Amino acid sequence: MINHGECPKCGKRVLHVRIESAVATVDDQTKGRCLTFSCIHCNVVLGVQVDPRQKPRPKHRAPDA
Repeated sequence: MINHGECPKCGKRVLHVRIESAVATVDDQTKGRCLTFSCIHCNVVLGVQVDPRQKPRPKHRAPDA
């Protein structure tokens, strides 16, 4: 038998999750894309991870003086 987890808020079994995109920031600076995993019953966030599919972003160069 497969052991399924329960949502910590509503207590229902977590058989499906809602996956949404989010932006990670540190000190108001964007650091990359993330994925959030939410309970489909009560919408509580169960976890967040760095999006492994994100494309590398070009580095911004300082303007020429």
